[in-house]
Amino acid sequence: MGTNLTSLPIHLDKIVNWFLPKTIEVNTDRAKNVRMFLLSHLLGPLLGHPITLFLLLNDPQPWPHVWILGASLTMFWVFPFAVKFFGRYYETLAFISIQNLTFAILWGAYNYGGVSSPFLIWLVTVPLLAFFYLGSSWIARIAVPISMVVSTGLFYLAYISDKSFPVNIPLSSMVEAGLVSAISACGYVFMMAIYYTNIVDSQSELLKEKDRHDQTMQELIGAKEDAEAANGAKSDFLAKMSHELRTPLNAVIGYSEILLEDAELESRGEDIADLQKISAAGKHLLAMVNDVLDISKIEAGKMELFIEEIDLVGFLHDVEFTARPMIIQNSNKLFVHRNEDLGVIEADATKLRQTILNLLSNAAKFTQNGRIDLKIERENRGNEEFVNISISDTGVGISDEHKGLLFNNFKQAHPSISAKFGGTGLGLSVSLKLCQLMGGNISVESKVDKGSCFTISLPAKAASGLGEIGISEELQGAQVTSQESEPATARKEHSQQQETKDQTTIVVIDDDKAVLELVERQLSKEGYNVVTTDSAQTGLQLTRKLIPDLVLLDIQMPETDGWEVLHALQSDKVTAKCPVAILSVVDERRKALELGAIDLIDKPFNIEKLNRVIQRLNRNRGDDQLVRKSA
Repeated sequence: MGTNLTSLPIHLDKIVNWFLPKTIEVNTDRAKNVRMFLLSHLLGPLLGHPITLFLLLNDPQPWPHVWILGASLTMFWVFPFAVKFFGRYYETLAFISIQNLTFAILWGAYNYGGVSSPFLIWLVTVPLLAFFYLGSSWIARIAVPISMVVSTGLFYLAYISDKSFPVNIPLSSMVEAGLVSAISACGYVFMMAIYYTNIVDSQSELLKEKDRHDQTMQELIGAKEDAEAANGAKSDFLAKMSHELRTPLNAVIGYSEILLEDAELESRGEDIADLQKISAAGKHLLAMVNDVLDISKIEAGKMELFIEEIDLVGFLHDVEFTARPMIIQNSNKLFVHRNEDLGVIEADATKLRQTILNLLSNAAKFTQNGRIDLKIERENRGNEEFVNISISDTGVGISDEHKGLLFNNFKQAHPSISAKFGGTGLGLSVSLKLCQLMGGNISVESKVDKGSCFTISLPAKAASGLGEIGISEELQGAQVTSQESEPATARKEHSQQQETKDQTTIVVIDDDKAVLELVERQLSKEGYNVVTTDSAQTGLQLTRKLIPDLVLLDIQMPETDGWEVLHALQSDKVTAKCPVAILSVVDERRKALELGAIDLIDKPFNIEKLNRVIQRLNRNRGDDQLVRKSA
């Protein structure tokens, strides 16, 4: 028997928990109130119906008042089901239940004894239950007291209208009913108080522990959100800085080179020196911006590789051609050591070129009136073949204690180096990380006042499993709408093209008018017929009408980005075979090739880059399809 009584609260809790909605269970304070509500409604009618039974047995005419009272008490069993299925309206259900209890008490009191009724004692439980059900909410504090005053007023008005209370059972015959009512009311309050105390005691420690965990979690969430916001702000800043700095820098570099070419033709020596300084400063600043963005991409794990087969002899020839101007600035000489049978290597050509040029730039900067040697050789290491590219110089050298700082971000071997030679300390860091991404490494040997030797070591065959870039759903469904009118610049070029439609045509699409002007001037000097537009929609129209030999397409445009335009050109049967080269300040060559472009030409634009692209394009075309300069 004792065991059964001990297990009774456990079984009762299980029943209560079945009615408790999951949405309410997560809120501890609210769940406590709902548990009290469910318990009182499950057990309350059991304590109230003995009074109903007494009245049925002793009232000679129980209809309808006893039956109405019984129905009101039975209604309490409906509320647990209402809470289970309509838990979001819990406060409303609790208020309705309190009104139902008030009605049952006053209805019983009115029909059996009036103000002397033994049932009025239950009225004391109404505010107590309101507190249990609703806590300290405004409903418990304001709405419930007001409703009790209104209900009591109606009770009194009913008395005034008849000038007396009905006498269905003489008051003298309701002594037993009074005792049953008092015992039931006390038992009801006692039961609710015990249950409430058990809930508070059992949950107090749990609540404290939960509060501590909640506080810790909120602090962690706050720290995580702060970190994500800071990282997002950093990414946004770098992205905006990329566009805002690279765009004017491209214009500065492009115009300075055009002016420099004109000055050299006119032999204006003083202007040549100034323009060379402007061009060099712009290129230096652009390189710094690129290095910062590369470091950010690598650290965020967003740097992607485009692995391709590289003909090492041709590749080194291009590197040598690019590097010689900066080598001779400090009166240095460049010597290249290579065999003619170097073969091919699998690597990211753009990033490998960037790494070698970074090391050659460093060698040229720290060497004056000396020599710089570029050497490449293949080496077998067990079952794997590696390619070693060494850049040695006869410059200032690096001490052993400072070698450890070389490959750290924004660090240089010695603080005096930045003051004397300039630089940000990012070039070597970027170079090392790019080599490591390709499965290689960079080592260094150096002696002070003797020079340094940096060696790039890469596997000849790239690791497999590199991810591919697909067209996103947004890009797949992109629609580029046509416009009825064309910008004035496009119409002008279009009319000129109609006059010279027998000449080779290149369409340039870029929202930056300064870039359009630079590209047009450089291509026109080379003999190409150029059609330019700063509108993506107009560019699509021109390409469809002219079927040009080549389209130069910018990526970052405000209304319709270059990827959508490329997708539209590839999807149109008329323009699908038009070769498209991407113009971009962002190194997204892999994505460009995956989406159907023939190549990516990075800004600032120069004609040598375009010529190399055209040479590769012509290798795969018939004689009648070659891209030629106009006569």
